[in-house]
Amino acid sequence: MAKPDSGVKTAFFVIADISGYTKFMAETAIEHAKGILESLFGDLVPAIRTPMKISGLQGDAVFAYAFESDVMTKQFILDFSEQLYCVFARSKEKMLINTSCPCDACSNVNALELKIVVHHGECVIQETGDREELAGQDVITSFRLLKNSVKETTGLNAYTLITCDALRTMDMVEYFDDSEFHSENIEHIGDVEFVVRDMRAAWERRRGTDRTFIDGGADLLMEEWIIPVPVSPDIAFTICTRPDLRAEWIGADQVELLNTNNGKIEPGTTYHCYHGDEIFPFEIVDWNPGEYVTGRYNLPMGLSMLETMELVEMGDGTMIKLRFEKPKSTKFMGKLMNGMVQKKLKSIIVPDKENRITRIKALGEKLAA
Repeated sequence: MAKPDSGVKTAFFVIADISGYTKFMAETAIEHAKGILESLFGDLVPAIRTPMKISGLQGDAVFAYAFESDVMTKQFILDFSEQLYCVFARSKEKMLINTSCPCDACSNVNALELKIVVHHGECVIQETGDREELAGQDVITSFRLLKNSVKETTGLNAYTLITCDALRTMDMVEYFDDSEFHSENIEHIGDVEFVVRDMRAAWERRRGTDRTFIDGGADLLMEEWIIPVPVSPDIAFTICTRPDLRAEWIGADQVELLNTNNGKIEPGTTYHCYHGDEIFPFEIVDWNPGEYVTGRYNLPMGLSMLETMELVEMGDGTMIKLRFEKPKSTKFMGKLMNGMVQKKLKSIIVPDKENRITRIKALGEKLAA
């Protein structure tokens, strides 16, 4: 087996730390406390997928990283940290609903919270026995940032702290308001600037958002497409949604983004897909990186058609399942002309189906390499 490159690399570092862990372990029944923490980590760890890699597990934290060259969208780290918190919150909520045990551990699950630190910088890979670990000043800085004054200054105990070094690399500084920026003086390192995102608010927003998902049992315009690609669900999601890659596999001349949130794609963002002189608007209505994305095509006469691309992990790869729901309209003319519009859509999509599938597979092979 070839040894890993020992040269200096640039990477994003992500530490997910369960706060309240020490107090929880000290003051509760160890058998139940151990089971609760194992269950939380059992849900968190599988959520860390390529291009993220786990560098180490500690008693109360997971340290993961992604080399900068492997991160293919500027908002990936923002989406990833939010998803990671939502996995934790969902797991904790499930325990609270399903347990009737009165012991101190089970009664105090809600006291546990997750804080996430995101930093960017240089590192080297060190071999320790049969393990590979990251080392370097920026790795140390990431861990030192776990001890901060965020709770005292903001009142938040469930948050993501993202350093400005990471934000500048992502080109996402403009996404944040001036009021979200803070700084911390770290001994021997100096002042570190960062933003803080409220993860409880992100979780409540996701939980309260209606899910728009076209499954295989829906009234489909045509049979679902099954497309295997040799990459992780997160990279497959990039193929489905990054404007330049989407333009490539749908055969568009160009895909332009409108209504982004300061550059961040989310529900409400619209892709303008240019095919010659024609523009086909595709509006994002449900955005779940690594899981599925649903968008709406706005058609003439008040008709609209939903498209869902679902990502199912299969071994070392992903099965992309693409489904078009039959168009719908609340307007009389739309209902009257629906049949004709369906025929027109099929005449455009079906002849190009195999070409699109071939292009998606080719992109998967290219990114896997």
